[in-house]
Amino acid sequence: MKRKNFTNRLGEEFSYLVHESTNSKLNFIFFHATGFNAETYRILFEKLKTQFEDQINIYAIDQRGHGLSKARSDHTKLKSWDIFVEDGKEFIDSIEGPVVCSGHSMGSIIAAKIASLYPDKVPHLFMIEPVLYGPLESLKFRLMSLIKYNRGLSIADGAAKRRREFPSIEEAVSSYTGRGAFTTWSAEWIRNYLLGGSVSTPAGIELSCTPEWEAATFRSSSMDTWKYLRKVKNHVMVVYGSAGSTFSAQARKNLFMLGTNWDSEYYKEASHFLPMEYPDSVIKDLKDYLEN
Repeated sequence: MKRKNFTNRLGEEFSYLVHESTNSKLNFIFFHATGFNAETYRILFEKLKTQFEDQINIYAIDQRGHGLSKARSDHTKLKSWDIFVEDGKEFIDSIEGPVVCSGHSMGSIIAAKIASLYPDKVPHLFMIEPVLYGPLESLKFRLMSLIKYNRGLSIADGAAKRRREFPSIEEAVSSYTGRGAFTTWSAEWIRNYLLGGSVSTPAGIELSCTPEWEAATFRSSSMDTWKYLRKVKNHVMVVYGSAGSTFSAQARKNLFMLGTNWDSEYYKEASHFLPMEYPDSVIKDLKDYLEN
């Protein structure tokens, strides 16, 4: 895959990975999870190319404040995920033809909101471990946000304390391997995450998504996804795991009450990091979804 740049209407520069096939009009656009970047999912994209026999165009953007994108990212001004949706819409507008919108975690919510706003442009939505809670759970989170009670959100607190500097990529890989969110990741997945999400410094490397921005992204989750999901009429596929899933039982119950256009696949042995743990199965489910 190649790396290219996209400039939005404000002149801000975004970096993205792309693989374009001269024999296909199938466009697959992927949005990464909070704190990650497009390069993190390179293994998934390579398997996608193989499964579709290279008959697919793949686009994966480094979202604002992540990876190698240089768009403004002041963590003190991030109040919702709306800015990520606007960035995604502009990026999709630059691509000709209909698209399959997909994403992991936060990325799948960005993909879903865009799909609801662009029903003709986005005929297919494939969500991987979405950050999606039931309507009542979401309302509770929004109320807590209003009184700033979610400032104590544990996942955000953990991100804010994350180490940002390492002597080298290899030392960072060693530090992450088998620990925390990376417990089930192979060394290759971790290395790709670091290659796409760090910059060189005189002392070694530094994470490009700052701990402050990552923490602010977690805290600014709008939890307003339901008003968008109710507008999605195209066929949708959701794949999710069991351990530490961010797709709650209440959300699953309410989601599939919206209509018969919602399908799901449950991975009993998987965690929230489903694409890192079962990339072959995820790509097979995507192919089956698009063919059926």
